[in-house]
Amino acid sequence: MKWLKLTAYSFLISTVAFVSCKQEANLALNLYENNYIAMSGAQEVPAVTSAALGNVQATYSQFTKTLTYKVTWSGLSGNATAAHIHGTGGTGIVAGVLQTFVGFPLTAAGTYSGSLLIDGVKLTEEILLAGQYYVNIHTTLNGGGEIRGQLLLFKKY
Repeated sequence: MKWLKLTAYSFLISTVAFVSCKQEANLALNLYENNYIAMSGAQEVPAVTSAALGNVQATYSQFTKTLTYKVTWSGLSGNATAAHIHGTGGTGIVAGVLQTFVGFPLTAAGTYSGSLLIDGVKLTEEILLAGQYYVNIHTTLNGGGEIRGQLLLFKKY
């Protein structure tokens, strides 16, 4: 009887381990990322002459429907007045604000991190993965945006 219980427990543990590994592998297959999305005034529409630069690191999980991002910037013409995700707008297209970065540091240089649910209504996976959203940072001198970066994500594996 003990042998039967040990066999059953061994089978159960092996099955749980196999399913966990398979789920982990599936999660990894559903990740999109870009560790360096350049932000500049040249990407604004119309283009802005600015010494400011920035970058966005972004990861999107199809499993959790979550976009995680880190925005880093420096050299703005003055303190930031706002920062947003805009869409639907590819490179060279101006689009409306979809998400304001709440608590964004109103500084000329800094870092801001956050995450956002791609809800399928206001923000959709299809449009995100097509590169039709962008991030920009606004200043007093450049109210329409001083630097911009297109959210272009690539399949991780």
